[in-house]
This record gives sequence, structure tokens and C-alpha cells, in this order.
Amino acid sequence: MAGKAISIEIGYSLTRVCEVDYKAKTHKVYRYFMIPTPSGVINDGVLTASPEYVDALKSALAESKMKAKQVVFTITSGRIASREVTIPFVKENRIADVVSANASDYFPVDLSQYQLAYNILGTVGEEKTAKQYKLLVLAAPLALLDKYYDLAKALKLELAAIDYAGNSVFQVAKDKCSTGTNLVIKIDERSSLVMAIQNGTFTFTRNVAYGVDEAIDTVIESERWKDCTNVREAVDTMSFNDCTLTEEVRGALEPLAGGIARVVDYYVSHNANTQVEKIYVTGLGADIKGLAELLGSELNFEVEVLRQVPNWNLDKSFRTQFHGAYVACAGAAAAPLGFKQETEKGKGKEKGGSQGGLNPAPIAYTLLVMGLIAAGALSGFSIWRYMQVQKENMELKAQNSDLEAIIPIYNEYTATLTSYNLVTAMYGQTENRNEELVEFLEELEDKMPSDVHVVSFTSTIDGVAINMDVSSKSEAASAVEQLRSFNSLIPSSVTVNSVVEDIDEEAGTVSVNFSVAAIYRDVHDNAVPDETEDADDTDADNAAATEEE
Repeated sequence: MAGKAISIEIGYSLTRVCEVDYKAKTHKVYRYFMIPTPSGVINDGVLTASPEYVDALKSALAESKMKAKQVVFTITSGRIASREVTIPFVKENRIADVVSANASDYFPVDLSQYQLAYNILGTVGEEKTAKQYKLLVLAAPLALLDKYYDLAKALKLELAAIDYAGNSVFQVAKDKCSTGTNLVIKIDERSSLVMAIQNGTFTFTRNVAYGVDEAIDTVIESERWKDCTNVREAVDTMSFNDCTLTEEVRGALEPLAGGIARVVDYYVSHNANTQVEKIYVTGLGADIKGLAELLGSELNFEVEVLRQVPNWNLDKSFRTQFHGAYVACAGAAAAPLGFKQETEKGKGKEKGGSQGGLNPAPIAYTLLVMGLIAAGALSGFSIWRYMQVQKENMELKAQNSDLEAIIPIYNEYTATLTSYNLVTAMYGQTENRNEELVEFLEELEDKMPSDVHVVSFTSTIDGVAINMDVSSKSEAASAVEQLRSFNSLIPSSVTVNSVVEDIDEEAGTVSVNFSVAAIYRDVHDNAVPDETEDADDTDADNAAATEEE
């Protein structure tokens, strides 16, 4: 029988706790409970456990009769940096060494203050010589992890691991998403996590800075549900009643739906050859009735709540139909990434023990005797020095023998890295701004004046041409000024080719049609446009518009 572990996920409003099998092939949830998380205990994954909170957890563990001695934490935090990287196809037991050797390239920070973990996303390349691992590498601040070590100690539990919430959910959903491409969205109080699982492999993850806390507060404050006085009661109410049908709750959920839609659109646009089959919702938000349907209408995809999954008898494990809040908590014990406090190295060595050195007494005696003979003093020193050099030579030979096994691995790595850099350089020559067309259009939508109507839009690898209608020449000048603030365009190249003013005397309206052309910056040039240059060019355009009048 597999060992059990207590798995804990600390949310802004609620702390979820499960007792589950630890690293077992089949998974069972034995007990579970949820307690309120006091204000200030958690902030973007950073834990500040008050004595009152620790006592409340201890009491709840005792009341629920959870007797496991190990604890696993799963956390969501914007402070945990992640990078998708490729490395040479080395033996799996060498992956950690390669990641550590290149960590400074992935994360340009003081890595002595971080702990690394990785997840194998899959492989790229067909032939053996071109095959590479694709990894999700994460770096968590030690200051963040230390608080969880302290909480485990305060609870008198052995810390087994600290997991990333995305990996926790993946462990539950991977068999459900074993074929095709599916998205899984974990919705919590103040944040959400969008993940892509392709043929059972974790391939993509992004954070969304919105959750369901605004909707929960709306239910608590509403006169419609007077019995709701706290978060737990509000969540229960929203689980049994479709509160999304009310205008105030639906409005509170709009930022969440919009944030998720932007991430999904980004994924779809960057994976044009991949068909998303279904979107699953989990987390605390999955227990809110009607939210999946709301997201489905916003995303134009089939969205359903993650319920029955292979090897996880969730409906039987949880005696209620609402268990979305516990999914990450349960999955954290399946195969955690392995953020864990490292034991100090070098302990246990006794001071004054044998270190392979020389006993100074015989040497001193020899030197004393030889000192009596003036001619032998130099010979004595030479003999002592020879012994030291001989000892150093033996140590270097032993070290060289130990390192010989690394030489083939290092040679293979450098050869692969050279090939990779060559391919990367070749790919860099093919990059152009058209690959960022979706981002350009989004920036165009955000920055253009509200009454601008884009008549036509043409983009090449060199530049862009836009024909627009506005209500006045001052609006046209404003639009040109905004275009010169685009990072992807050379400000001085933004030019107005024609301006045509159409006055409808009967309707008393004015319409100005104008065409703008601009040249893209080099794809690797992300310099911020010069405001002085923009201002001078805008003044010139205003003067030109005045002359045409």
C-alpha cells in the first residue's frame, strides 16, 4: 500500500486540504476539508502564516483524523519564473546537470537565491542527431519556499515536496487529455492558469490576473442572497444557483472571461495547425454553476467542467458533486516537480580526523636533527616540498580519473549546442514582423482614437499601409502620432500619403479619409520610439494638414 501524504493548497480565501496516496499509480482521496484563509496569510504565493492560522490548521487536521506524517504544498505564484527551453537529448539522469549549467541563460538573476525544477514537455526533432528535449524550467525564490518549510515544521509534518499548481492539475487531467489538444483552465480567487495538454503532454501555460473573487464579493454584498455572509457560504450558493444569470454577477466575471479569452486567442493564433478539441474548467471557479457556459459563449469553444478522469475516481472520493477546488490539491501528491529543501552538504565530518596530511612531529624532529647539520637544512626542506608535490600530484590524478567519464558527454553537448546555435541563427534570418501581426492589430485597437474606422490594411515583411476614416484632421494627426509610438514601427517612416476631406452639407458632417505608410523596425530592434522625434514629425503632419485646408 502506497504511503499517504497531506496535500495543502492555500488560496486567498480558502485553504484546501486532502489526505491522498503519495506518488502512487492509482490515486485515492481519503479525507478532505476546507477552512477560511485569514486576510494577509497569502499574497501571490508568499506565505505569512500567523499563529492563529497554524492553530486552525492543526485543529482541522485533528478533527478530520488525518494522520499522514508527510505534507505536500501546491502553489500558484507570479514570483515563480518559468521558461520553455530545449536542450540536447542526453540521458534523463543528466538533464538536471544540463539545466543547472545553462540556468543563468534562462533566468538572468542571482540563482543562489532560487531553486530550480523542470518538467519534460516532450521531444523535438526526428533524427537521433537532431533530437532535443523540450522542458518547462521553473525557478522559485528560496524566500518564498522557506515559509512553506516553516509551516510544515510548525504542523510537525515532514515536507515531502512543494509543487507548482500547473503541474498538479496536469497530473489529474493528463489521461483525460491523452489524445488531441485540449486546454485546461484552473480558476481560483484572484488568478487563473491556462494550460494546453497535447496528446497527454503539458505544452503551454500562462497566468491570468483575474479570478472569481469579485463575483464572490458581489454575491455576499447583494440583497438577493441575504444568507451569504462569508466566502464559503457564497461559493456554496453559487454552486447550487446559476448566479451568472444576474447582471451584477455576470458583470463581475467579465474581466475574468476577457483575460482568459486573450490567452486562448494567443495560443490559437500561435498554433494555427493545432485544432483545440475541448476546454476543461477546474479550480474553485469550476464549482460555480453557469461559469463554464459563460466562458463557452465568450471563447466560442465547447467548455465543460473537469469531473470524471481516468485513474481518479473523483466523484466517489468526494461525497459532494463539487470538487473542482480540490483538483490541484489532490494532484500535487501524484508526481510533484520537486521543489524541496536541500539538506546541507558536508555535515558529519569530525574535526581533527585524518585528512591524508602529514604528521608534523616527525617532520619537526627530522628538521631539528638536520638543522644540526647546516648543510642538510636545504635538503630537508626539499624532501618536505617533494612530499607535498607528490601528494598534490596523486590528488590531481584521482580527480582527472573521476572527470574522464564527463568528457564524451561534454563533447556531445558542445557539438549539439553548436548545431543548435547554427539553426537558431538561420531561423533568426527568417523572422519578420508579420509573425507579430495579431499583437500589432491588438495594439492598433488599443491606441487608435475611438472614432477611427480602418478601411483597408496591408502588411508586408517590410512595412504596413493603412487607409482610415476619421471625423477631423486633428483626429487624423492624433492617429499618426499614436502610430509613431508603436515599438514595431520606425517613427520617422510613418508618413501620410493622402488626405481627403468629405463634407456632407445636408447632414452637417465631416469625414476625413487618409492613408498612412510605415516601415517595420528590424525584428530584433525593440527600442522605444523617441518622443522628441515623434513630436517633431507630428507637428510637421499638422502643418501639412493645415496647408491642405
